[in-house]
Amino acid sequence: MRRFAKAASGFVELVELVPAERLDGPGLGAWTLRELIGHTARALSTVVDYLRLPAPAEATIASAEEYLGVVLRQQGDDAAIEARGRAMAAELGDDLLTRICRLADEASTAVEASDPHRLVAVGSGGGNAMRLDEYLRTRCFELTVHGVDIADAAGLDWTPEPALVLDALQLAAGSAAARDRGLEALRLLTGRRPEAGLAGILAAGEPE
Repeated sequence: MRRFAKAASGFVELVELVPAERLDGPGLGAWTLRELIGHTARALSTVVDYLRLPAPAEATIASAEEYLGVVLRQQGDDAAIEARGRAMAAELGDDLLTRICRLADEASTAVEASDPHRLVAVGSGGGNAMRLDEYLRTRCFELTVHGVDIADAAGLDWTPEPALVLDALQLAAGSAAARDRGLEALRLLTGRRPEAGLAGILAAGEPE
């Protein structure tokens, strides 16, 4: 739970460093930098939204690794993900930093007031449920990985906390293993296949 608060505050600090003139330049894929920041901010807004809903009766997803596989299979439509990022950027408006600060505070406060074992309904359809602490692992992953994307796009020298980087690596590797790509990922990370890229093997981009 504390790790999520650190990831959220680190994201706020990163956005504060982004030069305003870079916001409408390239971000990631089809997104501008502003839209990439909007997509990343959903790692905060979904926590707030989901914790406002009644707790489901039972879990359908056991872990963050399983969540990435299940929800990506069900809702991993690239066009829909891109559209949600753009919509969030528009919702944040011109006063990007102020809105993200508020979101980070709301999310951290909601998490602090919640039992880590509380169930939350996740995904845009609301048909899946998992423990809050496991869901927060996916939020930290998003804030960390896309934080690096934002820093790279903005030309910033920014590094997430080592504990967050380690957690993101563990979750990405677990997701790769769950998709039967664990051995391939192991070879790449240990330099056995340096000519091949990691994209698509350790990547676990996230819709919700």
